[in-house]
Order: sequence, then C-alpha cells, then structure tokens
Amino acid sequence: MVKTPTNLKNCWSRARACYGAAREKNAQLREALSAANTVMAENMTQMMAMALMFDLMADGNPALTEMWRAVRLNINPNRTLKEQAELERQTERRSSELRDDLNL
Repeated sequence: MVKTPTNLKNCWSRARACYGAAREKNAQLREALSAANTVMAENMTQMMAMALMFDLMADGNPALTEMWRAVRLNINPNRTLKEQAELERQTERRSSELRDDLNL
C-alpha cells in the first residue's frame, strides 16, 4: 500500500505526540531524581550514622560483609577522584539503560 500525504501527515502527528509524551515522562523522571538527591543530601549525616552501624554488624557476619561492601561504596561521601569518576560512569550507564528500557 502506498502512503498518501494524508497518511503521512497522520503518522507525523502521532510520532510528534509520542515524542512529546516521552519528553514529558523524561522531565518527570528528572524532577523525581532531583527531589531524591535533595533528600539524600539533607540526610547525609543520618545515612552515614546508619552506614557505621552496618559496618559494626557486618564485622561479625561474613555473608552480610560481602553484601554490605557492594552497597557501602555508594554511601561514602569521601571518595577519591577516581572512585567518583567510576561511580559517575556507572550512574550514566544505568541511566542510559533505564532510558533505553523506557524507550525515551
């Protein structure tokens, strides 16, 4: 079937609507991420206190120690520049995967 100009116009309109919806969803996700980052920044002292508590609990439990080591890297505010760069690369990769999954 050959597309007529009317069909092309309808396809174009649907594509623009889908793109607009995807941009809106992306804006909402960015707003939610910004809000989450603000809450985390405001509560960093409490998070560090909890991290220290988990450090103490993990000392006596090898299985918990393994799991905690993987999570602990994301809580440490005193990262080296190399650690920070690696964390940012991982974050960007995960964000990219999320955008791909959401087809944004």
